[in-house]
Amino acid sequence: MDVAQAIRLKRAVRSYAARPLPEEAIQAILLAGRRAQSAKNTQPWHFIAVQERNRLEALSRTGTFAGHLAGAPLAVAILTPDPAQRWSILFDAGQAAALRPVPETNRTSSSGVLQA
Repeated sequence: MDVAQAIRLKRAVRSYAARPLPEEAIQAILLAGRRAQSAKNTQPWHFIAVQERNRLEALSRTGTFAGHLAGAPLAVAILTPDPAQRWSILFDAGQAAALRPVPETNRTSSSGVLQA
């Protein structure tokens, strides 16, 4: 798959199959975020992978646009230093979030969730 096709096929998926993600898919998602660009290559973030159903359901109630997390097999929290320290911290976190794997095959969506 070429870059243009990967960009064109990237989708935000908010409905999920009722099965856990394979460990290799989770690692690919985390690695993509870890390799994201950041100001001066500081990579000012830590990731927390959340798979426990009760925590995903609790996270789904934390904001207006978080409801889809209740049915997700995985959520990745991106922790950063206080953005008041440097304006680029939130921009950097956005870079990490945007680098979820793009579809390499039909098996993985842009959110890293396996397609049925």
